[in-house]
Amino acid sequence: MATAMEDYKSVLASAKDLPTLPNVVLRLHSLIRDPNSGAAEIAEVINRDVALTSKTLRLVNSAFYGFAQRVDSVAHAIVIMGMNKVKSLVLTASVLDTFKNRGFESFDYAGFWEHAIGTGITAEALAKHLKSNVTEDAFVAGLLHDLGKLIFCQYFPEDHAKVMHLINEQQLTVSQAENQLLGFDHTLIGSWLAEKWKFPEELCLSIRMHHEPAHARVHRDRIWLVHAADVFTRALGIGNGGDPFVPERHRQVWDHFQLNATLVDTVFQQALDGMANAGEFLELLKN
Repeated sequence: MATAMEDYKSVLASAKDLPTLPNVVLRLHSLIRDPNSGAAEIAEVINRDVALTSKTLRLVNSAFYGFAQRVDSVAHAIVIMGMNKVKSLVLTASVLDTFKNRGFESFDYAGFWEHAIGTGITAEALAKHLKSNVTEDAFVAGLLHDLGKLIFCQYFPEDHAKVMHLINEQQLTVSQAENQLLGFDHTLIGSWLAEKWKFPEELCLSIRMHHEPAHARVHRDRIWLVHAADVFTRALGIGNGGDPFVPERHRQVWDHFQLNATLVDTVFQQALDGMANAGEFLELLKN
């Protein structure tokens, strides 16, 4: 007898309108990991997709980054930001463009993306303070952490409505309500889609395990970073995470990162400042 998750996978596998990303994104993943790849080759691959190049440069030149002079080419962006950061921006632009105008009934689409972008900004700010080796990918990991919620409400609206009812009736978190109803939650759906998109293992796991950081055995820093960023963003009330609660913070993560009050306050302020300059990210969802 098929499990609920197997039923979900079957529906998603046969869905003709399941979101897909441009081939350039997949190509970039392999190029960045190839030590023989150079900046010129990576710029050439990105430039083949004119629309995506335009959107990426729009983000590079946004108030969020605040460069004094306009960055007018991908090659220039790579010089000043680095290959990994530009790759992350290409992925960000692609994801936001893929999901633009996908509003769903009974789902706060704008609030969802505000929370997602806020978590990305917070993850990047925290990674920089911690001098983490995952800084350049931190924004994307935060941005995509709740990807499964979008898929859940679009392809399984009846179950989504039941989850929302449980949240309101029993004062549960989204994950608690989903697990009570189905035996799994949005993190599993999101990580499954990320695997279909051929994302790196560490990114898939940061989506899958950000609510269960204590169970992480590999890629701990990335998973724990996304967990902390999600908690921070929910505590700041940025966007809509689907329920009114702040996720439980895991002591192991707080102790590992030495998240004292001073550091938390600093990251809070940087997250709020970042959101004040993040208009271009939200605009990509509209046009």
